[in-house]
Amino acid sequence: MSNFFNSDSRLMKVLAKLFDIGYLSILFILFCIPIVTIGAALTALYYTTVKVIRHDRGYVFHEFWHAFKLNFFPATKLWIVQAVLFILIAFNISLVNENVTTTSSFMLGAYIVIGVIIYAVSCYAYPVLSRFNMKNMQILRMSLFMIAKHIIFTIPLVIISGAAVFLIVFLIPYLPVVPILVPGLASLAYSYPMEIVLKKYMVQAKKNDDEDGEAVDEWYLE
Repeated sequence: MSNFFNSDSRLMKVLAKLFDIGYLSILFILFCIPIVTIGAALTALYYTTVKVIRHDRGYVFHEFWHAFKLNFFPATKLWIVQAVLFILIAFNISLVNENVTTTSSFMLGAYIVIGVIIYAVSCYAYPVLSRFNMKNMQILRMSLFMIAKHIIFTIPLVIISGAAVFLIVFLIPYLPVVPILVPGLASLAYSYPMEIVLKKYMVQAKKNDDEDGEAVDEWYLE
């Protein structure tokens, strides 16, 4: 029986991992509260999920805070643009629904398609930002390319993230425990198809050192 509670036992490792996932989820929820910080929180969530939860490198708060600070400004810009576009689309859809005609039905379908594309772009943009040092326009172009190039992965990414948003937004009043686990668990599930895509664009350095001669920690290729 004592073996079950040994720090090296499988049970304790699973419990430790669940604790990290719960802790990461709480950090994500807290950092999303100001609303404008959601983009940076999403970027930090993905970065920490892959590095700490999957690869056991570093500590949850340290890596989350590091990624949040590092990507705050580009992620915030991306998030503001995304939020404004969604608000405009929602407003246009409400206008179209007020006067239903053949033309308005076509416009409704067009707005929905545009909304889905914008959402799909965001599914790639924040993980790409967490991994690559690129300008926002490059991130958006790369995300658009990935949507079409890797459509077989785009579909599950949209489903996983969409289901997570639904659970967090609509089930909190009934199941308060949801926000404690859903972001971390969803990000973990999300990372498996996403990492398959990202690794296709990761070029392993020919030399295992940077310009200063220091070792490069390519933990994402492990």
